[in-house]
Amino acid sequence: MSSRIRPLDDVPLAPVFTTGEAHALGVGPQRLRAPDILTVVRGFRARRDVPYTVRDVVAALQRGRPTIVACGLTAAHLWGLPLPPDQGRRGDRSPLREEALELNEAGSHRRPRPGIIWHHREYAPAQVVLRTGLRLTTRVTTWRDLGAVLPVDHLVIIGDHLVRVPRPGLEGRDEPYATVEDLRAVLRDWSGRGARALRDAVELIRVGSDSPAETRLRLACARAGLPPPRRNERIHGDGVDPGVPDSSWDEWRVCAEHEGPSHLTPGQLERDIERGERRRRHGWIEVRTTARDLRAGGARAVHRITEALRSRGWSPR
Repeated sequence: MSSRIRPLDDVPLAPVFTTGEAHALGVGPQRLRAPDILTVVRGFRARRDVPYTVRDVVAALQRGRPTIVACGLTAAHLWGLPLPPDQGRRGDRSPLREEALELNEAGSHRRPRPGIIWHHREYAPAQVVLRTGLRLTTRVTTWRDLGAVLPVDHLVIIGDHLVRVPRPGLEGRDEPYATVEDLRAVLRDWSGRGARALRDAVELIRVGSDSPAETRLRLACARAGLPPPRRNERIHGDGVDPGVPDSSWDEWRVCAEHEGPSHLTPGQLERDIERGERRRRHGWIEVRTTARDLRAGGARAVHRITEALRSRGWSPR
């Protein structure tokens, strides 16, 4: 950058700012055309050397328009809902890249433009919250809106995430984000896009799955006609603690554990091995699944669990 270009280190600009905000701080139009400034969306700028997030873009848009609400996939990103991989690249800590922001402004006539998809829904006051300074749709309302863009199984994954009971002392909360009845309630009288998918999904949502992988495995097992397992409930041995498996079929002493990335650390791997040995000593078969087992609708995982159940006397009716 040329030495004649005014440095901006001492200018209190937000990570994403409007041209008007820059002008008010003495940064003129010519300076905003310098190569160290980039355009985020029309009318909004950022410094190339200052990282910005989706949160920063939404905050900049909302500063001048208190009627703007983040909704849809953007609200889902900001809530940290478990989205499919192709919808989850941005998260909350990376710049705006592949997908446009989804924003709502009731009563306006804004048209979609590069970087922003505008909606004009009439949300009830209870459907919008202020979270860390941003206005966005509630988790339950966001789930409902996602029915327009996500398939049934992923609506179930997000629903399971919302209704799961958190582990006390580990997550900073003691109550689920929602109940199944909350999800049913938001669909009453709802006839918008995705209504059928949402109603199909809510019938499949269950308390007890702690991750998207566990939900996918549960759905695959149910569709294959396997008996319903207990989910994340402690199993008992003779004077020992065999732990809390992801899924367990107590009648046949079979349990399943999904091994995600958090299980690959040396310490966790050692604990998992010791736990598996305890279970085997007390007559349990432990089926450990990985991402490979969940491909093709979980066919490999279902086959392995079916074989374990059959070895203990289970047979389909």
